[in-house]
Amino acid sequence: MPRVTYPEKAFLQLVGRRLLQKQQEAAVRQSTYHDLSAPAPLQCGVLAKYRFEVVSDGYVPVVQLRGEPLFSPGELKEIAAEILEGPVQLRVATGVDLEYVLEKDLSRR
Repeated sequence: MPRVTYPEKAFLQLVGRRLLQKQQEAAVRQSTYHDLSAPAPLQCGVLAKYRFEVVSDGYVPVVQLRGEPLFSPGELKEIAAEILEGPVQLRVATGVDLEYVLEKDLSRR
């Protein structure tokens, strides 16, 4: 049974695309858009934030999760895989915040 519902995934992706759009608009104005939004609480108990990172040949989706102490690292990896819809790899762990990317995008930087 999935832990993240389709509406939650769609919402996270919509917010991520809007954030990307705001960053691109700011870049055209030679400015910087500072994202101050908080992670979204999901029904399963995890706080999640979806964003896109600029790489040399496009954009890479990144999901940040915060779910300790309720979830183990393995469970958080499964949740990230549901959100990104593919096999994921932990890229950065800063305190309780874990940042995941798709395995296929790990080499794109």
